[in-house]
Amino acid sequence: MSEENNKGLKLTGIVFVLLIVVAGASILFAMMRTQWVDGKEWRERAARRVHDLQTIPAQRGNIYSSDGKILASTIPVCDFYLDLGRARKQYDQHGNLIVDEHRNPVMGSLIVDSNYTLRLDSICDVLAEATGKPAQYFHDRINTEKAKDRPSRCFLVQRGIPYSAWMRICQFKGWREAIVKQVDGRSVIRKVRAHTYGNLAENTIGFRNQIESDTYTGLEGYYDELLRGQDGQYMCRRLTMGVWLPVEEGGMRTLTLDQNDTSSITIDSTQVRPVVDGSHIVSTIDTRFQDIAETSLRRVLTRHGGQSGCAILMEIETGYVLACSSLTFDTASKRYMELPNANVAVSSVYEPGSTFKTVILTAMMTDTTIHIDTAMRVQVGQKTFPCTQGYITDDRSHNRIDSASVAMVMAKSSNVGMCELGWKYYRNRRPALSTLVRNIFPYDVLNVDVRANESKASIVDLERSYRDFLNFCFGYATMVSPLQVLTFYNAIGGNGRMVKPLFCREIITGTKHLTIKPVVLKEKIASDQTLAIMKNLLVGVVERGTGDNIKNNTYGIAGKTGTAFHNYQNTTRYNASFAGFFPVENPKYSCLVVVNDIPAYGRNTAVVFKDIADCVVAIDKKLGNISMDKKIASLKKNPEDTKPHVVKAPQLSLMQAYQTLRVPFVTTDSSAIWAVFEQGVDSLHRKSGYYPYTLPQGQVPNCQGMTVRDAIALLHQMGYGVKFSGVGKVVRQFPSPRTKLAKGNTVSLELEN
Repeated sequence: MSEENNKGLKLTGIVFVLLIVVAGASILFAMMRTQWVDGKEWRERAARRVHDLQTIPAQRGNIYSSDGKILASTIPVCDFYLDLGRARKQYDQHGNLIVDEHRNPVMGSLIVDSNYTLRLDSICDVLAEATGKPAQYFHDRINTEKAKDRPSRCFLVQRGIPYSAWMRICQFKGWREAIVKQVDGRSVIRKVRAHTYGNLAENTIGFRNQIESDTYTGLEGYYDELLRGQDGQYMCRRLTMGVWLPVEEGGMRTLTLDQNDTSSITIDSTQVRPVVDGSHIVSTIDTRFQDIAETSLRRVLTRHGGQSGCAILMEIETGYVLACSSLTFDTASKRYMELPNANVAVSSVYEPGSTFKTVILTAMMTDTTIHIDTAMRVQVGQKTFPCTQGYITDDRSHNRIDSASVAMVMAKSSNVGMCELGWKYYRNRRPALSTLVRNIFPYDVLNVDVRANESKASIVDLERSYRDFLNFCFGYATMVSPLQVLTFYNAIGGNGRMVKPLFCREIITGTKHLTIKPVVLKEKIASDQTLAIMKNLLVGVVERGTGDNIKNNTYGIAGKTGTAFHNYQNTTRYNASFAGFFPVENPKYSCLVVVNDIPAYGRNTAVVFKDIADCVVAIDKKLGNISMDKKIASLKKNPEDTKPHVVKAPQLSLMQAYQTLRVPFVTTDSSAIWAVFEQGVDSLHRKSGYYPYTLPQGQVPNCQGMTVRDAIALLHQMGYGVKFSGVGKVVRQFPSPRTKLAKGNTVSLELEN
């Protein structure tokens, strides 16, 4: 070997040795730096990889109804994914590996074809039962994905199915291997807030604002802090990737709480901060009343094609809202539903129309500088007031009279009559009327205990124009919410005591029960005399006025109809409402119904009020048997009422019926063809019995209370055609009794049991 080659080898050896020395020195330096300089940081990192604080979420509290049902609760749901793309070795029925001609294992889907075909229909049925979607929808969805050349290994079939349904699917033989348990490192099982009764009272219970958000509306939002509870923190030990277990208690450990904070704490327990589950709340909603309110309201909305509406039932003494239904037409589903951010009862404001006449008249009666007698007469029908453009008119029920008492103005809802009172007493001091109204009506935001965009009520400047002032006198020129209107009527029924509407009755924390007590907004809105007068006027509305379609003999209803233009461009569609309270003898409940944008009047919404009231009276045992009590009192007052009678019928048929029943038949003229029953009047020394009925010539007879057979016979005898709807006796007719009508025209009859 040449000298030159030897030198090259020596140089290479020296370089190699130097590299080894440098590398070794670097490693030694790194070890020393890690041990002495960065040792503390790396030890803390290692400790955190093995032991760390883990957050244990608290269980969110339940929301209950006042009748003991669960309205909202936290339940586990699953996102159902299938792995349709991964292949695995195939085995025969004996467990032997299946190979091809080259002795290579045969690869196939995770779901064997025989199991796939055998179980698919059953799995689709489970999904259909859990979601309400057709089974064929899932059948087509899964088959379409599986038929692809490269099926997805994480195919989303359906989100948010109940955990019980997901577990049932996991138990199907041959499918469990293909069901994905984790997606992106997260379990497909998660907890969500579920409403037991679906869409029932959802605006009151509360919607989640967004899927990603953790904020709510309704009771969920208002009591969120109480319902949420407090998440716990525990010292845990890593078992496997993503799995942590609490360490044994009694072990002393030092833990740095924050990487940027050099301070540390020493704990001797697994528990750093305990889990405090959320409190439960008991709402005021009664599911029985809520169901009838929603069903009846939806029926009226559907019948008249309304845009939205609400029905609210409140307990007079406490202000507890027992039912609150806010329905809006959903263009997607073509149904009336409770939609997010559409709490009609709390958030919307509208011009109330005639239901506000009660407020105006009550305010006038609280004015000590004037005196209004309900017997005093004012002009009705139509009138042009000075300094105003155009005229004010009533509906056709006032066309035949020029004046009416204040009591009849309320009963028949005369706009002109209310303007007459306002013009007479307040035309030169219009702000005074506004002040009087504000003193008795809750114009301020009620701040109710449901999270909603509660709108503020308003009154226009009455000094701006005389027309605005006159409009204000019959329920326009002011914007109020339905809940504010009901709060006022609740005060009238509660002897002037105005209470705040409440949606939560009780808070349950562990074993402690905190009752939410009534909140009094005003002890007395008017004198007892004024309140008694207003109650009588509201009874008159139902007994002989615009609300007579819900008149009943079982229990008394006091209330007021309301009709206002939905918008001024289309004067054929209205916001129709009815507000009142019951039973009249001792009011215990108040109720309001509002239906927006319908071609009908306030009396058409009163049927919802009556449906709710009938349900309440039937269920509330504390009211006693009102029907029987009234009958007994009536019989004691007039024993003649014990004898059977009909309103009006052919007298010969009556005689035969009474003879069959072996009951004396009392008549003043046995030769009369038609007879009408009239109650006895002691002051006139007249006994109860049948009196001759003379057919009114050229006028429509009064058929109300008659059987449909007798009414048809009577009208045919007078030369009129007849059409009828319903079942039972005649309760309404058109044209009205005593209306002039030529022979050959048709009279429409409406029947009810």
